[in-house]
Amino acid sequence: MRIITLTSRLAWGLALTLCVAMGPLSVKLFPQGQGNPFIDHSDTGETIHVLPGPAAVHSPRDTSPTFAPINRAGLYPASYGSGDLKNHGGKIINGAQYYAIYWNSSVASSTATGVSGATIQDRIRGFVQNFSGNADYTIVQQYTGSNGSIQATIPLAAEFVDSKSAQSSIKDSAIQTYLVSLFKNSSTGVIADSNAIYGIYFPPGMRVQLTGGMSCSSFCGYHSHFTYNGMQIKYAVYPYLNCSGCSLGGLTVADMLTIVSSHEIREAVTDPGDNNVNAWYDGSGYEADDKCVWHNLYQMQQGSFWVQPEYSNQDKLPGSTVGSCVVP
Repeated sequence: MRIITLTSRLAWGLALTLCVAMGPLSVKLFPQGQGNPFIDHSDTGETIHVLPGPAAVHSPRDTSPTFAPINRAGLYPASYGSGDLKNHGGKIINGAQYYAIYWNSSVASSTATGVSGATIQDRIRGFVQNFSGNADYTIVQQYTGSNGSIQATIPLAAEFVDSKSAQSSIKDSAIQTYLVSLFKNSSTGVIADSNAIYGIYFPPGMRVQLTGGMSCSSFCGYHSHFTYNGMQIKYAVYPYLNCSGCSLGGLTVADMLTIVSSHEIREAVTDPGDNNVNAWYDGSGYEADDKCVWHNLYQMQQGSFWVQPEYSNQDKLPGSTVGSCVVP
């Protein structure tokens, strides 16, 4: 793992088009979108898998977020969707690795963690390192794809802290362009890799805009992809979650970010949309973590990081013919 901090602002004013010299930005078209609250669209029309805030989406079973019993593993019925997950012919990310990218030091060095001396960068690093190889992540190995199976680990490939000025807002197309600028600058250590997930963490006050609305009011994070130099680049977007729409009583900004990160990482691995072919989602179009979001949240046994349960086709409640949300 390399930790790299850029001291001067990167020049990334690349003209965004749908066909550029390094390869076209693909338009992502998903059939899951009809009536699905976890679907939005970017400013260029791409389908985006978003995570609505706790108050923005209501479960038929329970309209309020819930926490799993402390230190008690269990199975819980899915809160959303219909039936088990099915593979729709697409690939998974079988050798995933994670890049943690911070827009600037105001997010990386934030101490909104509830842990003395620890920054958000420290907490995200610890979360990824403890998530990898443990049951909180390895449960996704049951979801194989046309390109094989998912490995048990998701190593932290690198961390990068940029020095960009915060903006009032940013659109998805600009986030893609920013990520390409990092690939083109070798000093960042951010290398283009179709097996990577690039998690981009934004600073306080900088909102992300999609067609359906802004972060913190319409959504708390999302994952998507685009094509660069013939590679499918998978990325996840994390606004700074100090807003009422993406907060839960008793949890810090860092806690909310690890919950959303667990959601986006697992879904990017199991349904990355590689080459615009979808992988795992249920009969209503809900991805694995959509089915369990904001209910029975729990702290990992390793490191006590807050995450959400994962849906499992294999683990069924007594008398049930479908899977459940699992707290390991």
